[in-house]
Amino acid sequence: MGLEKLGTWPVDGAEARAKADLVKIDKSNRLNIVWGHDHPVLLEFAVSNDYMHVGELVIPVGGVGPRATEPESHKGDAVFYVLQGPATFYIAATDDTYHVRDGEAFFLPADVAYQCLNYGSTPVRMVFTIAPGL
Repeated sequence: MGLEKLGTWPVDGAEARAKADLVKIDKSNRLNIVWGHDHPVLLEFAVSNDYMHVGELVIPVGGVGPRATEPESHKGDAVFYVLQGPATFYIAATDDTYHVRDGEAFFLPADVAYQCLNYGSTPVRMVFTIAPGL
């Protein structure tokens, strides 16, 4: 199970809406993906369909310099909520950085390229939601 499930996890969105299905995903039933060739991070998807992606992002520690995600942008708006941080968001187009602490949220409009960095000594953990279909 892996990348081929993105967009239809745990069920296809259109099918679930047609049946009015409610789906409960506990931590043991998430779709876990190690994402990134040069900067691997853990993505734990609770839901991934045509309307939304919801999950948890974990940026590890260790290595030379800070750990980071690959440069990324999304077709829909995204919100990140920091559970364990701090997390630093780097916006390439404007060369801006934003430091987001535990209990704070960060909003990214659609199509804004960014990287998320971990300058700390513990893993960064964030929950996220991305709305590509809205």
